[in-house]
Amino acid sequence: MKALLPTLKENPRYIQFKVESKNNFTKDELNRSIIFECKKYLGELGLNKSNLKFIKYDTKNSIGVIKTNSKMLEETKMALLLIQKLNKQKSKIIIKKVSGIIKKLN
Repeated sequence: MKALLPTLKENPRYIQFKVESKNNFTKDELNRSIIFECKKYLGELGLNKSNLKFIKYDTKNSIGVIKTNSKMLEETKMALLLIQKLNKQKSKIIIKKVSGIIKKLN
């Protein structure tokens, strides 16, 4: 089996976000909640197309990074902005930066 040509590979985009909430979340809680809420807005097919992956989360500053496909970037951003509750607690997600390289987000 031949490897894919570079033009056929998907281009990842990294979204840096901040969680505004009265409560602190652990990485696992936030991961499950964000995937569940994005699934609600994007659906099973949209979530699969976006290839959404939770990369990291800093509990002290409430800042995290999510990886998505470049073709589904706008849909993923909209799904994140529509989130009003995480883990049954009133929360808000603010998108800080979007980059194609994870090093530029630091």
